[in-house]
Amino acid sequence: MRTLLIPALLLTSLVTAQTQTFTLPSGVLTTANTNVPLSSGIGRYQQWFAANQITAALGRPMRFESMQFLAGTVATLATSIDCEVAIGLGNGSGMTGAFDSNFAAPKFIVFPRGILALAAGAAGNPVFTVNIPAPYFTWDGVSPLVIELRIFGNGRGNTNFAYDFRATQQGIGKLSRVYQGGNANATAGVPQDGQGLYTTFRARPGTTISYGNGCPGPNFVTPIATVSQVPEPSRPWTHQVGNASPQRLAMLVMGDSRTQWNGVPLPLDLSSLIGAGGCYLLASPLTNVFTSTIGGPGAGIASVTIQMPPFTSYVGLSFYTQWFIADPSAVNFVMSSSNAIWSIVKAFGT
Repeated sequence: MRTLLIPALLLTSLVTAQTQTFTLPSGVLTTANTNVPLSSGIGRYQQWFAANQITAALGRPMRFESMQFLAGTVATLATSIDCEVAIGLGNGSGMTGAFDSNFAAPKFIVFPRGILALAAGAAGNPVFTVNIPAPYFTWDGVSPLVIELRIFGNGRGNTNFAYDFRATQQGIGKLSRVYQGGNANATAGVPQDGQGLYTTFRARPGTTISYGNGCPGPNFVTPIATVSQVPEPSRPWTHQVGNASPQRLAMLVMGDSRTQWNGVPLPLDLSSLIGAGGCYLLASPLTNVFTSTIGGPGAGIASVTIQMPPFTSYVGLSFYTQWFIADPSAVNFVMSSSNAIWSIVKAFGT
């Protein structure tokens, strides 16, 4: 294992990013009132937000820390809601009536079944807040978003009551919903395109996301890159590679882009450049760190630890990293490589 300071070259373009608050759907839409699902009694509800709506608000992956629903024109009856709330990545094709098919990856239950307060409030104000516990939910920067509410009861006899929420019925291409009343564990409901609740989200920088594919070493085994934690100021940040050949020279490349390097588009095919067929450069190599793999056959590992600087002005900055293993026994007789990791610096202690 090697420990080093992060190269100054990668800190020349500092980006300070703060927690962001935004409301979806965006754009000029006619608003409407709805009681689905929070004041319509027991039921199961999902709502889908198009990826371009979130991208326009955030521009890159971020961690979601809360969501809120807004009051409609009649929202004066405070009460309690017995519910479970989840969030997850959705499908690009939208929603179907089958609830369990609408998450593209395992959903993240942000509030296990319990009681949340529904407040009274003026039209357009937040009245129902769901806080997402640390380490929060990470949006990947490219996928639609799905939220789910299972309503098991309420403080008004578990039936529908007079309370409006701000919604729209004109959001075609922006959002959609699926609802089934009477059963919080329903398996299917009625999908409705363009309809849903206005929802205010809070998101903060700081995440790690794997992207791209490596190329195989011996026996067609491809190295796997991981990081031990989201980078943050003042903390050590450890990069690892596994599934590599042992006792080989390993190189960790680190840069500030996954799309170009000195004007050359990425990914860059390394077959013609250095004869490493099947290998692609996935991160701009602004700095390289060399070490050696250790371990047994087929289980070589290596790690590099970077000490992050103590100042905070680079919170929100993106780093892109990838491992390369010099290996004449690899499938291409030159090297193997790993997937790449996109890391966004979070604020200290968050």
